[in-house]
Amino acid sequence: MESATGVNREEIIRLMLCQLSAYGYSSLSQAIATHTKVPMTTESNSRLSELVSAGLRSESRRLSGDVDGDAEMSAEHHEEAGGLDLSRASHGGAAEVPQYSTWYMTRHKGAATAAAFSRDGRYIATGSADTSLKLIEVDRVRNPQAGSTRPEDKPVIRALYNHLAEITDVAFHPNGLVLASCSVDRTIKLFDLSAAYGKYSFQSFKDNHAYRSIAFHPSGEYLAAGGDGCEVRVYNVSTGKAYLLGVGAQHSEGITRVSYAGSGALVGSSSRDGSVKLWDGASGKCVRTLDRAHGGQAATAVSFSHNSKYALTTGLDSRVCLWDVGSGRLVQTYEGATLDAPSARAVFSYDEALVMVADSRLNDIVSWDTSSGHLLAHSAPHKQLITCIAPSPTTAAFMTCSVDECVRYWSADDV
Repeated sequence: MESATGVNREEIIRLMLCQLSAYGYSSLSQAIATHTKVPMTTESNSRLSELVSAGLRSESRRLSGDVDGDAEMSAEHHEEAGGLDLSRASHGGAAEVPQYSTWYMTRHKGAATAAAFSRDGRYIATGSADTSLKLIEVDRVRNPQAGSTRPEDKPVIRALYNHLAEITDVAFHPNGLVLASCSVDRTIKLFDLSAAYGKYSFQSFKDNHAYRSIAFHPSGEYLAAGGDGCEVRVYNVSTGKAYLLGVGAQHSEGITRVSYAGSGALVGSSSRDGSVKLWDGASGKCVRTLDRAHGGQAATAVSFSHNSKYALTTGLDSRVCLWDVGSGRLVQTYEGATLDAPSARAVFSYDEALVMVADSRLNDIVSWDTSSGHLLAHSAPHKQLITCIAPSPTTAAFMTCSVDECVRYWSADDV
């Protein structure tokens, strides 16, 4: 059955279901799926909002006579308005570091090695060398039930298992219903979070090398992965089939981090060979190589600004670098921390005002003003090496993991 627009009814409902999940209404999405008998999917989650946004913009331009609809739809894939822009950064003074404090702490039975927030900021997943995963509900952290011993009031709402060795990275599917994890055991596991119970994965991908990093495409249809092999693999989440990026142009040593730009147009990879590569998200071709991005030392991480204009890299030369994606030009460096651990990874704060990284020797967190590069603060949240900082996507909060087996939720006191 087709709608008045000629689009299949089931396809429209599926887009609605995925969009509701992206907004954090997973229960409502599941209820509608049950009522309409349209199956839930792990595929595209924000396609509906993208189509509506493009349509409204196209209609506005047509009405104003600025551009025809086809030209606007084409331009939609290339425009990234707003967000971080050092070319017009304010000179009114450095950003201020919020007064963070620990709101919650839980322990694994081995070193805590990985953490990530869901896209809506409502959940946190942590992974450990003890091979387990924990799923934490942020609302229960922020609004604890004093003195309660009821399981339904505890922040850790689920423990997940299936790996045989240390977990190295975790990532939420954009719709929030699936959690992916990767491990030294050479597997990637997918867990269904919509099921009321269940501790084990429903799907697994395997390689010949240990995995170090995974990242979902913004649509949720694909999962990029990198590890001790030299290539970046991209898996189709539905079929499990994989293809390699840039055959003939891969790194010469293992991958330390993979990351998608916000639009999915680019994939970034960092490597022990010292280079950072940017890949076309559609064709898989290497479009730029930042050779010796960290003076020949290993590049341990890469990520993108929200508007995809900048790439943030970390290296064992103890520098964090900000690069203009379009030109490949180095636009800012952040120095003053010791970064000599393979886990070193700088991140943006949720509003991109700060760049944060864990100092490998002092076991503290160093913060810089993103625009000026001024070092602003040191804070000491753990007694041993901090292996991961995961910023909330929605508020001034972040999660830390450490060799001391603890994971801590930090939040600004005035949030």
